[in-house]
Amino acid sequence: MGRPHKERRVEQLPPITHYKPAGIPLRTLEETTLTIEEMEAIRLADIENLDQGAAAERMEVSRPTFHRIVNTAHQKIAAALWQGNALRIDGGNFRIVHHCQTGLRHFTCQTCGHKWTLPHGTGQCCHDLPCPMCQNSNIIRDEE
Repeated sequence: MGRPHKERRVEQLPPITHYKPAGIPLRTLEETTLTIEEMEAIRLADIENLDQGAAAERMEVSRPTFHRIVNTAHQKIAAALWQGNALRIDGGNFRIVHHCQTGLRHFTCQTCGHKWTLPHGTGQCCHDLPCPMCQNSNIIRDEE
């Protein structure tokens, strides 16, 4: 038995997890399962058009590992399309890491003057943030 696979780095979950041929109920179809990391490899290679080296780096795997992941994904997708199977995106061994290209957001509490930063993509708006020091919600975003 081989060693367990290490977790693959995934930047975002796919927005849709099922695809099927039109007009055929899902319950009557065979399913082909594509793992989350296989879908991430497809996204990086085919949507972002990254070369295998850059895509492997983003997923924190070696080039040969990325090559195997993306080839398996392509084979599964092609077989599902050719055979008329439903395609389910589910499972795998991954961790979600939010990719942040624009850096940090800077905030200042107008009540106590405390300054702090948060990364982009946390889902928190300036209006929803309390100050970590005084818990007041009179916060402004600095342009640093």
